[in-house]
Amino acid sequence: MEAYKEKSYDSSDHYGGVSIMEAVNKNLRVLLSVIKKTDVYREYKKQEEIISKNQELLQRVDQFRADNFRLQNEAGSDNLFHVAEQIFKESAELRRIPEVNAYLDAELALCKMIQTICKELIEGIDVHVPYL
Repeated sequence: MEAYKEKSYDSSDHYGGVSIMEAVNKNLRVLLSVIKKTDVYREYKKQEEIISKNQELLQRVDQFRADNFRLQNEAGSDNLFHVAEQIFKESAELRRIPEVNAYLDAELALCKMIQTICKELIEGIDVHVPYL
């Protein structure tokens, strides 16, 4: 006769001989493998390699990307208009460089793919996310 065992609330508790988290992690590795085989991801890695050959340009692009990220996440900033204008000018200047333009386009395509995956995940598990 089996002894009484209190219900575990541990997410890695076993179900059918395989822990739930082991199954999630296994499927996550499969998803990552599939993503890495997509044309979108391969194009991003190709463009990343090209732009990485020019460290000065890469640093400039990374600074632009960091500034752009901060702008999108600090909407209440006092100098928002000034910062946005500077980023717009820097974007226009950087986009004239074919390697930068190709890299930023590839990055955008990859980000859109990741956003789609995240959206499907959230909708698929029915998690309430407020409209922001």
